[in-house]
Amino acid sequence: MASWQPTQEGVLQLVQLLTLYQQPGTNQSQIFQQLEAYRAYPDFNNYLAFLFATGDQLTVEVRQSAGLLLKNNLSKQYNELQPDFKAYIKSALLPLLGHATRELRHTAGTIASVIVGLGGLEDWPDLASAVPRCLQAEDPNVLDGALDTLYKVLEDHPRLLDTPVASAGGAAFSKLVVPPLLRLMQSPTEDVRRSAVAGLNLMAPSMPVGLQDNVDSFLQGLFALANDTSNRVRKEVVMGLVTATSFLPDRVAPFMGQLVEYMLASNEHADPAVALAAAEFWTAYLELQLDPGLLRPALPRLIPVLLKNMVFDEYDDEVAEAEAAEASGGVQTEDRDQDLKPFHHRAREHGAEAAEEGADGGAADGDDDDDDEVFSAWNLRKCSAEALDVLSNNYGDDLLPVLLPIVQQRLQDTNWRSRESAILALGAISHGCHQGLQPYLEGMVTMLLPALQDARPMVRIITCWTLGRYSHWLFVGVLERGAAGRPLLDQVVAGILGRMADNNKFVQAAAVSALAVLVETASEGHEAADKLLEPYIKAILEALAMALSRYTRRGVVVTYDALSCTARVLGPRMADPALATIVLPPLVAKFTASALTDKDLLATMECLANVTPHTGRAVEPYAKLLYDRALALAGFYMAVGQQSRQAAGAPSALAGGPDAATAAAAATAGAAYGGATAALANGAAAGVEYDVNFVVLSLDVVSGMAQGLGASIESLVGSSPLVQMLTVCCWDTSADVRQSAFALVGDLATSCVAHLLPALDALVGCALALLELPRITEHALASANNACWSLGELTIKVDPERIAPHAEAIALRMTSILSFSGPGRMPPSILENASITLGRTAWRCSEQLAPHLAHFVTAWCMQLRNIRDGTEKEHAFLGLCRLVRMNPEAALPAFPMLCAAFASWRRVGCEGLRNEMAQILQLYKTNLSAAGPGRWEQVVAGVAEPVRGKLQQMFGPVL
Repeated sequence: MASWQPTQEGVLQLVQLLTLYQQPGTNQSQIFQQLEAYRAYPDFNNYLAFLFATGDQLTVEVRQSAGLLLKNNLSKQYNELQPDFKAYIKSALLPLLGHATRELRHTAGTIASVIVGLGGLEDWPDLASAVPRCLQAEDPNVLDGALDTLYKVLEDHPRLLDTPVASAGGAAFSKLVVPPLLRLMQSPTEDVRRSAVAGLNLMAPSMPVGLQDNVDSFLQGLFALANDTSNRVRKEVVMGLVTATSFLPDRVAPFMGQLVEYMLASNEHADPAVALAAAEFWTAYLELQLDPGLLRPALPRLIPVLLKNMVFDEYDDEVAEAEAAEASGGVQTEDRDQDLKPFHHRAREHGAEAAEEGADGGAADGDDDDDDEVFSAWNLRKCSAEALDVLSNNYGDDLLPVLLPIVQQRLQDTNWRSRESAILALGAISHGCHQGLQPYLEGMVTMLLPALQDARPMVRIITCWTLGRYSHWLFVGVLERGAAGRPLLDQVVAGILGRMADNNKFVQAAAVSALAVLVETASEGHEAADKLLEPYIKAILEALAMALSRYTRRGVVVTYDALSCTARVLGPRMADPALATIVLPPLVAKFTASALTDKDLLATMECLANVTPHTGRAVEPYAKLLYDRALALAGFYMAVGQQSRQAAGAPSALAGGPDAATAAAAATAGAAYGGATAALANGAAAGVEYDVNFVVLSLDVVSGMAQGLGASIESLVGSSPLVQMLTVCCWDTSADVRQSAFALVGDLATSCVAHLLPALDALVGCALALLELPRITEHALASANNACWSLGELTIKVDPERIAPHAEAIALRMTSILSFSGPGRMPPSILENASITLGRTAWRCSEQLAPHLAHFVTAWCMQLRNIRDGTEKEHAFLGLCRLVRMNPEAALPAFPMLCAAFASWRRVGCEGLRNEMAQILQLYKTNLSAAGPGRWEQVVAGVAEPVRGKLQQMFGPVL
């Protein structure tokens, strides 16, 4: 091992803490905080590695705790450790990969995978050479440790498989591990065979060179194990064949007929794990668009198998939980942290690309989540339902002769599990078999509605989901038949809203999800979605408000999604105070009543940020309360982040940004303004874990209010430290914070730009710095887009003389983006935003930019062609036309591109712009015709014929 040595005192202290941690009745939280405090010591991880590797006199539990703590620490600190400490840890771990105790060697494998992910295989050559060697070991412990470590590396870091191994003459790592894995597929030991197949399966999607060279042997090995006596091995074999179908379709094509028969048999296997693996095959096959004719003869046998597997198990956990909630007499137990899905923030991206997707995150609401709520954990039942869905989308009504008799029989069954599976099947085929089901739609929906009152909660749950899946056809009925189509939709909406008042929290969640799907569907391909929903709007909002006040935590989160979706679909209708005041009071109460450290606040804030842009000035009665709370949260967590970064010695801002004192002052000012000073003063922040989402979403809440209130937010901004905080957040090390900060800068530029003027130079300078080419990475792209967009918003809102000193710098930065030539490609979103921002700057500061037009006009015109019609495109072209007017000679070499940009308009809504473009073309024609015989014709010859035709349509005979 390396030369580092522990002190006896340090070892004893750590052993005592880890031993206490294992003992029942101890305050584990307090001990964990002490252990966390030790992370400040540079060699703390060495102590953990020492105990984990050499503590033979300790219990396995204590050693494993040391190992797991080491793994967690390394995932955050490894790259900051000094080289000799890294070397010590790796040398301590390597012998443990073959330890006689399974728990220790598998923990060592987990740590090894973390290190490989952070440092690469080339940084640990001893491991890269040890794993292939140990795959040939006779010691079963060494072999198991090598297989386990390799599996974790393959699972977590497949891109590293072709790393050259120096000790093997530079051969790729995959070339060293694939041959022994292929041999181990024939091992007499079940666990070894299973692990070997599982490892090779993980390689197949990335197809490293070692597997490419041996792909035939891999397939032959799978075929040889097809009927293995071990169900665990057979599951891996089936998974391998499904993977091969997806990634090696040409290689398995000659055997596809036998493969279909094998999967049919495996789909009926008594072991649910084998059957589940086989059920994945049908979806994989059809999503690859392989020959559907090959599966067609199998449908009469396959569909009954899928339907059989769609029946709930007798001991299914979902059923047990729903039945327990049913038996509680309406008193629902509050959800625990582990009952909730981890919060995932849906970022707010502004600018050209975001306009199409919905900057408020609406695209993520509604239908995307409906399956998650009904199908919370993947199993054979859910996989079979998905397979049936995919089959129906490929074979359509051809499924019905086989499927409907089974479904009809089950709907009459006294066994609720059969009835539930029949309703699930109807939901699964709702999209693919709609034509064949159309004549029966009214009768089918009428038959399903009583199931919403079924005594069994799982039947009510699946009925909500299925009715949501048919909502499209219900709206089509209204559009085609008018009032005659309303009664059926009325009954479905009433039924779903009724289930939102169910006493079972799982039924409640399913009903809210179904409502979100129904509302979202009303906006898909239909103009004036609010008119389609008109009879139900008040009842929908009242049901959502009730849910916010009554549901348990999980149901409230689902309700937030449904409310966000509803606000987006209703749009301006939500600004009606009679509607907004239905949902705003319970939503505001959720936001203001929670503690600063309550993680449930995150979903609340995201919902507020999505709803308030649509409520307009109806949010005014709550504005100060919301605003103060948002700034308090932002300031509090900025301070927490500042403290944690200082403790870790990490930078508080990107290079070039505010210093730590400025950041701390901004955070304190924000917290003080919002009333969080006391929490900071009494040290509450010291025990709080920094969560960047609190800062991000606090900014998003203010951003949503700025969009909703418009100029009415001015009084709040003017009397607060928001702008001071923004100048810090725009430099934050977190790309998510920068993204939300620049979104808010742009929104404030629209609503109250005067309050940004004191910080204008700082904000422009920050945006330009973050738009330097090396900083526009994939990770930072969204924040770069928002920085670019906010620059454009500032440019058109600020007086030209205030932005003029920055005009040339803005043009230079935009030009570097538009002219980028690699390596790689600049994403379209940043190109669009840069084109628009350059155009807006040219429009407002034309005197500063006109002399430089020749440097960027060609690249600019090329990108302007790709922008969708709209106000932002108008601004960009007004700037272009102004510069061309002022410096026509500079644009002449780019004349064909200029024409192509003009021709990119589908319809020019601004008459002044249309006339300006026509006059510019006429001006060139007049001047060039006067310059000499054939000069105009020579220039026009470079304009593509389709472009000429389009310009003729737009402006008449200008060319």
